[in-house]
Amino acid sequence: MEGVLASFEMAGPARQAVHALKYRFVRALAPAMAPHLVCASSGHSFNAVFPVPLHRSREKSRGFNQAELLVQAAGWDAEPGLTRVRNTGRQVGMHERQRRANVAGAFRYAGRDLAGLRVALVDDVITTGATMQECAVLLRAAGAREVWGVAFARASYRVALPDAPIED
Repeated sequence: MEGVLASFEMAGPARQAVHALKYRFVRALAPAMAPHLVCASSGHSFNAVFPVPLHRSREKSRGFNQAELLVQAAGWDAEPGLTRVRNTGRQVGMHERQRRANVAGAFRYAGRDLAGLRVALVDDVITTGATMQECAVLLRAAGAREVWGVAFARASYRVALPDAPIED
């Protein structure tokens, strides 16, 4: 991944917003959060936007994918083809190495050729970067020239991406 574009650190009101959207199912927050993703990614143009997928069982129990809600609320067209094929469970409390192992092989890409495209991977929050990095590998294999993580919030410590800047 080239880097991560995020509006807030995962603390205070940003943390409360993410938790309300994700765990209290307050879908109405997505339209209020989406402009911050647009702002964080200003100056970057993307040819394709992918919401980070949930496993179908998680999406069914939650009733929605928060990343998809954010993409829609931002006015971006969600690109199909990226899926989570293995239920990885919650990663809260896992360290970076555990998260990387947890998501290894959990995604598949069966979409269009991305040759030469600049791609955005969108999620509500990025913690270690393990999930987005796993997705980015697949999108690069499909030909993407660049893959950027775009999130409403990021963990307060450096996201572990090889030689990638964090831009706020």
